Amino acid sequence: MKVAILFTSLLLIAASSAIACGHCIEDKVAAVYDYSIVTKAVSEKHTVAFFGIEGPLVVNSASKQSLLGILSSIKGIDSNTIRISLETGSVSVAFNPSSISYAALLDSLEKRLKPTNLSIFPLDTITQMPKSKVASR
Repeated sequence: MKVAILFTSLLLIAASSAIACGHCIEDKVAAVYDYSIVTKAVSEKHTVAFFGIEGPLVVNSASKQSLLGILSSIKGIDSNTIRISLETGSVSVAFNPSSISYAALLDSLEKRLKPTNLSIFPLDTITQMPKSKVASR
């Protein structure tokens, strides 16, 4: 009987781990990825950065506007490139690396989010378009 309970418990734990997969890095990036922004940013030698958000994030328009205001206030970010997904807890921005370094951007975001009890963590960056994997004929 104890073995059956232990086995059932292990199956439930394994099943809950599989369900949690929807919050992987790729899902967070995909939720805020915009091909036209990436293309334009790369052509201008800007960087597109993707971040995850942790903390008490409420999914509503006020939270989205608050994040938009925080991101827009950072010099060097191309304000028309900000993408926010409260549902996945992710944001993306394009920025000019000659105006603000990636480290300074991350530090500035952390400082400005601290009063909201939110924190940010890096997911990915894009500085150039990936080469096509299609073989030429």
